[in-house]
Amino acid sequence: MAHIVRGRSSRVIAIYFNYSGNFKTTNAFHTNGQFRAELSTEKGRKTGTTYVGNSLSRDLRFDDYQKAFQSKSRLELARSIAIIKMCTNDTIVDNSFKLMNTGRRVLGNKLFDRLAKPTVYGQFVGGDSPESLLRTVVRMRKMGVGPLVAVAMEEDTTDDTREADQKYDRNLATTLQCLEVVSGLKDPHPMMQTKLTAMFPAKLCEKISQHVPHPSQNGQVVTTVANGIRHGDQIRFDFLSEDETADLNRGLSRIRKLCEAAVENGVIMMVDAEYTYLNPALNLLTLAMMLVCNGRKTLVYYTYQNYLKGMTEYLQTDMTYIHSHGVGFGTKLVRGAYIDKERRLAQTKAYPDPTNATYRDTSDTYHRSMNKMLENIAQNPDTCSAIIASHNEDTVAKAINRIMELQIDPKCGSIFFGQSYGMSDHVTNTLSEMKMPVYKSIPYGSVEDTLAYLSRRAMENRSVLERAQREKTLMWKALKARK
Repeated sequence: MAHIVRGRSSRVIAIYFNYSGNFKTTNAFHTNGQFRAELSTEKGRKTGTTYVGNSLSRDLRFDDYQKAFQSKSRLELARSIAIIKMCTNDTIVDNSFKLMNTGRRVLGNKLFDRLAKPTVYGQFVGGDSPESLLRTVVRMRKMGVGPLVAVAMEEDTTDDTREADQKYDRNLATTLQCLEVVSGLKDPHPMMQTKLTAMFPAKLCEKISQHVPHPSQNGQVVTTVANGIRHGDQIRFDFLSEDETADLNRGLSRIRKLCEAAVENGVIMMVDAEYTYLNPALNLLTLAMMLVCNGRKTLVYYTYQNYLKGMTEYLQTDMTYIHSHGVGFGTKLVRGAYIDKERRLAQTKAYPDPTNATYRDTSDTYHRSMNKMLENIAQNPDTCSAIIASHNEDTVAKAINRIMELQIDPKCGSIFFGQSYGMSDHVTNTLSEMKMPVYKSIPYGSVEDTLAYLSRRAMENRSVLERAQREKTLMWKALKARK
């Protein structure tokens, strides 16, 4: 946390930056109109940190492998290296679900589970019971990292309405159980991820998306859905059939139960975005949830995928709409995981590619969205919240710079960082060392329940894992340094 001391002539005369509790004093001065400060430790060693204006220009070190992996055993390091290498093999990733199902069929449930738990499952999943999840969380807390729990669920694909409803109801029950577990972890900011298509028909989302492509520009629809959630009103849209209307209202009833539990327990819900042909409906439902839940505290966040063109403007439109109703606006900022499928769909169906052309374009979009949120948080942290969900070192460094420039208190409860469990520990632990609020997205569920989830995550995170050579190198160094 940065503490700013101001003087009348030079505006800023000293900065105290709490980094692992070591920084004590600063020497501050102006050079050619630029403010510069050298931080010194209790031992008197200068760090070389430079401030320009009120901003932090700092070469953050993400390569301290001793600290980054100090909580991992030799076996866990070796496992992580092997699994990251395996996850960069396209053949394995593309056939991962088939391979896991074959393994379960050949080995049987018990033996397969015994082999999976200490390997792939143990790498990416936090536990299959409240007790095992708590053990994972306790271990993370020792490293200064919080839990962002994700229930491992997939959408239902059956055409049987009764069977689908039963699956959605089971998924709701599982989500509510997870919410209760998250509440019991006693985190200062309990949070979880939720996937609405696990409780709401994807085909219905697709049809709604076709008719309401920009929900925040059609505010009456959002408030109608919000009333359906808040009061249990039976709502109807002309473009839906009788059966679809019934599906809609049953889905809103599930969402109402989820919202009630979140508000009662003070648990933050981060709603996943998915494919562009579903997202307008998911955005509509989430904006309605914000109107219902975000009055006293921002509890509902929507995921903004910045590999999509125009995402910063989309975010701004949503934020303006939500603020016009006097409630808080929450965002989870991601680059996005579905880019390959989005491009294939655009090519197959001959419509314009909705994705940014290059990774650099995606990063530029992400940074614009991030700066937009940080500027609004600086102005009023009570009505804006964001989690910067990124494994990218440059993005994390830019975020920290901007937080310091805007003098945002990292402990304000409106800004968080996030990475996936089992990945990018060197980034996570660097943030923790800086006393930044950082969370790991932790899948939660049994081996059987998480098979499809793990397979999808492997395919979604292919691009991240392909860029994990640096992390693998650091883990090799940490492994070799162990006696």
